[in-house]
Amino acid sequence: MKQKAIYPKVATDLYWVQLFWALGFLGVLLVIQIIKTILSITKGIEMNQYFDAVFIAANIFMLVIGIISSYGFLPYYVGNGVTRKDYFKGTAIASVGLSITIPIIASLVSVIQIFLVNVVNLSILKDSSLGKNAPVNEDGLIGEMIQSIILTPFVDLQSNWLLAIFVFALNIFIYYLVGWLIGSGFYRFGVLFGLICIIIAFIIIYAQDILLRIVLDLPVHDMFASLQLPIYASGIGIFVLIVITLWMIRQLTKRVAIKM
Repeated sequence: MKQKAIYPKVATDLYWVQLFWALGFLGVLLVIQIIKTILSITKGIEMNQYFDAVFIAANIFMLVIGIISSYGFLPYYVGNGVTRKDYFKGTAIASVGLSITIPIIASLVSVIQIFLVNVVNLSILKDSSLGKNAPVNEDGLIGEMIQSIILTPFVDLQSNWLLAIFVFALNIFIYYLVGWLIGSGFYRFGVLFGLICIIIAFIIIYAQDILLRIVLDLPVHDMFASLQLPIYASGIGIFVLIVITLWMIRQLTKRVAIKM
């Protein structure tokens, strides 16, 4: 009799554990947003929406829990009899679910925020400038690579809510994957290979940044300004980038020795 696959349970467990962490993260940002709102009302200073604030901070959050996946969840599940394959599938599915959930929660809270501000007739919410960000060409390629990590392509929630949520979800999903890749590299081969994985992660994030900018018709670095790719080709490129990243993670975790 064929043994029932366990990866759905792994995916469910990981999703709820990481969602609990995410709710704590979102809660902290909400408290900060409330404090900023009070200060904005008393001092008359404009402020960004909650969605914008979460968008900026969520990349680092997902990067960190992606790293934790290798050092915390991998030895736990394998040590309790779960195969490395089931761990990989479960983590991948959970990361997709989490990447979709965070933007949805952030958008709902932001809609409530906008509604309450409009009800009391306050003009403290400013139009987001994140979507208008452009590469800093004066700093060269390295400068833009760093900028692509700090500030990824953005779509304003009020201009196109569905696209805004999709872009947000895609961004943080990529960051989860590169965090998972970095953690897996350090876990299996140590510091030297882990540092190589960090460089690979930089390249993945930057490549995704360029492709997404092309899809969203945002400016790219001078070096790639002449790059003419159809939107569908750029979309396929992002999909291929995700598949390659998942493949690398799978290779790193496939036969990894568990450290007790």
